[in-house]
Amino acid sequence: MAQVIPSTKTIKKPVLVSTQADEELFSAKDFMLLQRVVRRINSILDLDELLNQIIKDASKTLGFEKCGVLLYDEKANEFELVAVTGWEDKVFQVGARFQENVGVIWRAFHKKKPIYYPDINEFPEDIHCDFASRSHIDIPLVSKGKIIGIFNAQNKNVDGFSKHKIKVLKALAAHVSVAIQNAMLYKSEKEEKEIIIRDLQEAKQMQKRLFPEKSPKIKNFNITGMCEPCLEVGGDWYDYIELPSGKIGVVLGDVAGKGLGAAFLMSSARMIMRMIATQEESPAKVLQKVNNILAADMPAAKFITLVYVVVDPDTRSFTIANAGHPDPVLSSNSGSEFLVTERGLPLGIKDYPFKENKIKMSKSDRLFLYSDGVSEAMNSKREMFENKRILESLGKPDADYKTLYNDVKNFIGKNPPNDDLTIVMLDAV
Repeated sequence: MAQVIPSTKTIKKPVLVSTQADEELFSAKDFMLLQRVVRRINSILDLDELLNQIIKDASKTLGFEKCGVLLYDEKANEFELVAVTGWEDKVFQVGARFQENVGVIWRAFHKKKPIYYPDINEFPEDIHCDFASRSHIDIPLVSKGKIIGIFNAQNKNVDGFSKHKIKVLKALAAHVSVAIQNAMLYKSEKEEKEIIIRDLQEAKQMQKRLFPEKSPKIKNFNITGMCEPCLEVGGDWYDYIELPSGKIGVVLGDVAGKGLGAAFLMSSARMIMRMIATQEESPAKVLQKVNNILAADMPAAKFITLVYVVVDPDTRSFTIANAGHPDPVLSSNSGSEFLVTERGLPLGIKDYPFKENKIKMSKSDRLFLYSDGVSEAMNSKREMFENKRILESLGKPDADYKTLYNDVKNFIGKNPPNDDLTIVMLDAV
């Protein structure tokens, strides 16, 4: 066999173990050990627990005293002991680090092959371990052609590892390499997922603060609303804006798309809408100015549908302008119907001359604004809620925004929502 010559004079030489398959067959006991290791790899994702179980099983089954796994820290160029068994005197504990060329493990690392020391005492310049062990074997753990660690086993007897045991340990080390690779990948993915979840939760809390905390107090009207994103965050929003004249602006918007991108556009559009609405009372002119700003910077294939209502408490009326949004529903004692106004282009596409309509309300009349998450809500049969069911829901006696919400949720059942769900109600009192 090939041999490694130590840097100083020694009596014996460590053996560079052949990487060729040994002709000796595995025993049933060996196969059972490897089978147990494979089962653990497939069922245990925590690296520390997995490695500790493997080395304890291996040392007990193969009859040697000490075993450890060291992982290579490429950045620090050090080995870290991550799992160990058999060191009752606590010479080395988990977390111990070995700098370059400190300890026998570095020979196997530099040679990139297993190295067996029949009697470690013949190499005093390399001994940085428990002196009670006489024979050592170090097997590189390899992943994608790179050494990621060292599998170390020790025996108190001179030449305590037979060719057969070395063969089994090499097979075991190959499985340990796979286990480490899988566990590291799982840990990395878990950490990335935790970061994403944490960011989404923070975004959810931030977006939640953008919705009205309470309904505005206004003469002759009760105004209430709700928004339920289908993901952690969404592109729907509603808002109440107190205008200098004493009127109230009511906004319901829907950004094309879902998730963080839509939520970001929603936040920007909300800020622009609030800024313009306090300077300009006419809903049509507000939409015109907001559209001009958004059209200059809106990402390709993105747009915002929006309905804007200015409520006049003194005349019990409202003025409405629509930018590509679903028609509201007006309910009265005589029934419910869609309030058909000129539906302009969505915001952010191109310049457009929006128009507005003024509607007088009577006591007990109700105006419902909603997003297409209502009409396009889908059940398990791939059927949509659609306009017919909206009118049926809001045509019920004393129907309010909760009635419509509950009917939509009952309709989709256990089917996951496919869009944000937003409803606002203006109730003339």
